[in-house]
Amino acid sequence: MNEYLRPIRVCILHSSDDFTAFIRAGLSTESIIIFSEDDNRCQRDKENISTDCFLVEFIGDAPEIPDKIQIMRKQYPDVPIIGCTYSCSLLSQKVLLSYLDGFYCIDKTSSAWAINLELLIIKTTENRIKQKNFNKRFRFYRQVFKENPIPMALTHPDTGVFIVVNPAFLKTLGYTKEEVIGKSSTELQIFFDPTVRDSIIAEYDPDAPPRDKEIIIRKKNGELITGLFSVDTLLWDNKEVLLTTMIDITYLKEVELSLSTRTRCIQQVLSNVSEGIIVYDTELNYRVWNRFMETITGISENELLGKPSLNFIPELIGDDLQSHMKKALEGKTSTSQDVWYHIPKTGKSGWVSLIYTPYQNSDGTIIGVIASVRDISERKKAEDEIRSHKGLLRSIIDTVPVSIICFDEKGTILLANKNFSSSFGLIPEAIEGHSYENFCRDSRFERHLSLIKQALTGREVPFQEEMEFEHEKPKKRFLRGRYSPLRGTDGEINGVVAVIIDITDLKIAQASVELVNSKLNLLSSITRHDILNSLTGILGYLTYAEMEQSPEQIGTYIKKAHQVAYLIQEQIEFTRDYQDLGVKEPLWQNAKETFLTAISSLKMGDITLNLDLDGFSIFADPLLERVIYNICDNALRYGGTITRITSYWYKNGTDAIWVIRDDGVGIPEPMKERIFRKGVGNNTGLGLFLTREILDITGLSISETGKEGDGAMFEIRIPDGEWKTANQ
Repeated sequence: MNEYLRPIRVCILHSSDDFTAFIRAGLSTESIIIFSEDDNRCQRDKENISTDCFLVEFIGDAPEIPDKIQIMRKQYPDVPIIGCTYSCSLLSQKVLLSYLDGFYCIDKTSSAWAINLELLIIKTTENRIKQKNFNKRFRFYRQVFKENPIPMALTHPDTGVFIVVNPAFLKTLGYTKEEVIGKSSTELQIFFDPTVRDSIIAEYDPDAPPRDKEIIIRKKNGELITGLFSVDTLLWDNKEVLLTTMIDITYLKEVELSLSTRTRCIQQVLSNVSEGIIVYDTELNYRVWNRFMETITGISENELLGKPSLNFIPELIGDDLQSHMKKALEGKTSTSQDVWYHIPKTGKSGWVSLIYTPYQNSDGTIIGVIASVRDISERKKAEDEIRSHKGLLRSIIDTVPVSIICFDEKGTILLANKNFSSSFGLIPEAIEGHSYENFCRDSRFERHLSLIKQALTGREVPFQEEMEFEHEKPKKRFLRGRYSPLRGTDGEINGVVAVIIDITDLKIAQASVELVNSKLNLLSSITRHDILNSLTGILGYLTYAEMEQSPEQIGTYIKKAHQVAYLIQEQIEFTRDYQDLGVKEPLWQNAKETFLTAISSLKMGDITLNLDLDGFSIFADPLLERVIYNICDNALRYGGTITRITSYWYKNGTDAIWVIRDDGVGIPEPMKERIFRKGVGNNTGLGLFLTREILDITGLSISETGKEGDGAMFEIRIPDGEWKTANQ
C-alpha cells in the first residue's frame, strides 16, 4: 500500500495507443489512477504539476532518449519518470536508467507484470518524495547552521581539519573563512591546552546525549575566553563528521567571581524579609532559620542549625506538615493548612501558614526543602471576630419571622435564613450557593426579573403576590416583600437583598373579619327583616282568628300561624348554624360516617340508601354534616315521590367529585344556580345558601347537574390536598 492518502496519479506520455490501452486495462487499481497524454485531466495535471509519475513507452533494443523526456526532466524535476518496453537488452536498460527513475520490461506472458509495475511505480514515487523531503531538510539545517548565533564547526573526526564553520564561529574567534577551512585546531592553536581535543574525542559517547565541557579558547588576537563545548556526530554530504558547538561563557565566569558578594546580599535579604524562611536538608535538619523566625518563636538560629526539625521543634512539624515536606523532597510544591504553634520554652504562640518547595542545586538535584512561613495570627483573630459577628447575624436573621435571602448579580444565593429555607423543606446550607432561579417557578422568575434588575440600579422595589408551597398548610400563601440593593464596603452594588413577609395569617384574619361582618349583616337582616315579617304574619293570622266566628276558619288561621312559627324556628336554627360557620378549624371527616350521621334525624321512610363512600375522607368545616342534611332534606321536601338516594365519589384529574343524587322530579334548568342564593326557595331559602358557604371555607364548591324529570344531582368538587382515601 502506498504512503499517499490518495491514489497515485500516473500520466502516460509519448506512448502508442496499444500500449496505453494495455496499461489502462491491467494497471488501474485503488492505488493508481492512469491518464493518457491526450486526456484533458493529464494536460491539466501537467500544467499544475500535480501528476505524481510519468510513464513512457520505449520501442527498440537501444532507443534514443527523446528530447521531450529531457525537457520534462528539467520542467518537472520532482516528478519521477519510468520507462517501459516489451523487450530490451541489459545494456539498453543501464543506459535508460541513467536518464530515468525506473525502467520495467513487461512480459505479456506473465500475469505478475501488473503487480510488479505497480510496486515499481509506488516505490519510485515514494523514493522521489523522500529525496525531496531530505533535500528540504538538508537545506533547512544548512541554513540553521549558517545563521545560528552560536559558534559551530564541522571537522574531520580523525584529523580535526575544519570542513565548514558558520559566521558566528569566525566572528567569535576573529578569523576569516579562508584562514580556517582546511586547517586543524592544532595548527591554529585554538585550544589553550593542546591535549584538550584528544580528551574530548576520547570522552565522546555516540549513544549518550551531548555533554557540555568548559574549555579555554585562544582567539586569533591571542585573547583567552572560556567556552562551553559539546560534540556530536552527523552526516554531511553523506560523510560522518564531528559537529562542535561552543557557547562563550566568559561573562558567566566573571559573574561567578561576584557570587560571594551576592551570597552576602541574599543573606541580608533573608534576615530582613517580612516572612519566615526555613531551609532543611534531605534529612530534614535545619540549615537556614532567618530573623523573622527568631522573632515569632523566640528561638535563635544558633540553637537550631544542624538539628533535626522533628525532635527539636515538633510544634512546627506535625503529621500533616511532615507529608508536605516529603512532597517537596519529591519535587512537588504544596501549601499547608493553617497551623497553630506553641513553644513551651519561650512561651511564644500563634498561627502560621507554610509553603513547601523543593530546594535544588544548579544541576536540578533536590538537596533539601525550603519552607516559606507567613504569620497569620492577626488574620485568624480577624476571622474569629468575623465568624462571631456572622454567627450573631445568622442568629438574628434566623430569629426574625420573615424570609431573608441575599444573592449576587449572577443570582447565586449568598445567604438565606431558616424562614426562607423551611418554605422548601430545606436547611439554609442546602440553598446557599445555588441559583435563586432554582427556587422560583419559571413564570414567577420572569415576573420578578424586572424587579430584581431595578434593585440592581439602586432602587427599593416592593412586591406582593400569592404562591403555593408543597410543605406548607395551607398551601396558598400570601406574600409581601421588597428587593433592595446589596452594597459592598466600597458602596458598589454587587447583589440584591430580598425580605419577604408571609401575610397569610393577616389575609385570613381579614377574611375572618369580612366573614364575621357578613354573618352579622345577614343575621341582623334575618333578625330584623325575615323574623319580623314572619311575626307580622303570625299576628295577622291570630287577628283574623279573633275576628272569625267560624270554628273551622279559626282553625285554618291558627294552622297557618303555626306554619309561620315553624318558619321562624328554621330561621333561628339557621342563625345558630351560620354564626358557627368558620369558627372551628377544618378537620378530616369520613364521608360515609358524616352522611349517615347527617340523615339520622330525617324521616327517610321506605327510601333506599345506596352509599359507595368507603375509605373516602374530606378536609372541611365541622358543619359538613349540615351540608348533607340540607341536601337530603331538600330532596325529601321537594323531590316528589323519591324512592332512592345515592351517594358516591370519583376522581377527576387531581380533584375528587362527591355526588349526592335522588330519583325525584329534579330541578328545572333556570333554577340550578339560583337555588344556592339566599332567599330562593319555598321556605326560608337559606338551606342551600348555607351549604355553599360551609363548603367554601376549605375551597370546596357545589353545583346541581341533574336532569329535570330524572332527579336532582349535587356534585361537590374537592381540590387536590383536601381529600384522601384509606390507603393515603
